[in-house]
Amino acid sequence: MQTTYLGYFVDIVEQGTISAAANKNFISTQGMSRALSVLEAGLGCQLFKRHQNKLLLTAYGEALYHDALRIVSVEQHMVDAIAAIRQKEDRAVDKTALLYLNNVAFDAALFAPITDSFEHLFSDARYFQCDNKGVADALVSNKEDDNAVVLGLLCLFSPDDAANTSLVEHLRENGFEYQPYLTSYDQVLVSRQSALAGKHALSHADIKSRPIVSSDGDIRRVAELLFGKDSIYMVTADSSFRFHMVERDEAITFVPAFRQLITPDDGKTVAINMKNPYYLEVGFVAKREVLDSPVIQKLFARLNACYMKYSHTPYLSLVDSAVTAFALSCDESLMAKGNNVEAFCSRYGLSSREAEVLALLLEGLTSHPIAELLHVSVSTAKSHIYSIYKKMGLHTQGELIALAEEFMS
Repeated sequence: MQTTYLGYFVDIVEQGTISAAANKNFISTQGMSRALSVLEAGLGCQLFKRHQNKLLLTAYGEALYHDALRIVSVEQHMVDAIAAIRQKEDRAVDKTALLYLNNVAFDAALFAPITDSFEHLFSDARYFQCDNKGVADALVSNKEDDNAVVLGLLCLFSPDDAANTSLVEHLRENGFEYQPYLTSYDQVLVSRQSALAGKHALSHADIKSRPIVSSDGDIRRVAELLFGKDSIYMVTADSSFRFHMVERDEAITFVPAFRQLITPDDGKTVAINMKNPYYLEVGFVAKREVLDSPVIQKLFARLNACYMKYSHTPYLSLVDSAVTAFALSCDESLMAKGNNVEAFCSRYGLSSREAEVLALLLEGLTSHPIAELLHVSVSTAKSHIYSIYKKMGLHTQGELIALAEEFMS
């Protein structure tokens, strides 16, 4: 016996007619009648009888009604209890976040699209830039309060495979897990004034023909390994100064390919592929309890929403791992749609919960999956949908989507 059908039975009793109960649950009258028939067949009795165009409870229906009401109430209580627990878990936003980030990925603006997310998710977010070894050392030696959420980001270069393996193993021995996130490769950033700018790809000799200005740490070690120490003209932690030297055609430098997806073209430099490229893998390091926390899963969901749209490009590929599996939750979905949706909701006076339901309706979801995502009963989800339609003067999801597209165009 489905509790959904018991809920329909309760609605028919309270609404007085099958059609009114069907309207409340956003299904057809025929669908409501079929549900009632299935419930009656399962119970082996008739629940209603018609009298002067009215539906009256039979003796069976009267005996069932109060039990059905209790069952529906208990189901809603269970859903509310789960929602309360999730809300309590989400209070991790009051914690401090310590984020140790590889300076290469940070300088390339990997985290720029979601910097505001850290400020939203944590009351206190602190960033530390260092090389891979520095990230690992900071994580292992961290003595902060247990309430702090500690996360690291590594940028592993393919010429350093042996060192990478040793580093990850060291972290695992100290109770941390490494989760790969995306793969990319480095390009050579040159001035548009340079003779190299007209080439499709740069050879080893092309790269060595120009002074190299490099950031310190892992990329410096890789550059020295591949092109020799004498090729490194300058090492600086000041990225803006490094790029300024490239603009003036005084040097070349290396940047991750995914940088151009995020950083607007300045018209003064151009990123060119290498004939023999080396690759990099960006990944996250944390304790298992951190990776399992709802607030970190929200963080990864936001990252995934941002970078999934770039995964069809040749510049980066998301790795199939535990952290790239997270999708935007219902409350984050609205935020991902931006201010237009917020204005749309405000125009029609939607509540915060109705705004969450609206965001999912605009994704094409119906009442049952919406109920699952919001952790509410189907009848509650349908009630919100009905309220949205009523406030907007609409009758169907198609009308809602069309109105939203017109408003936001």
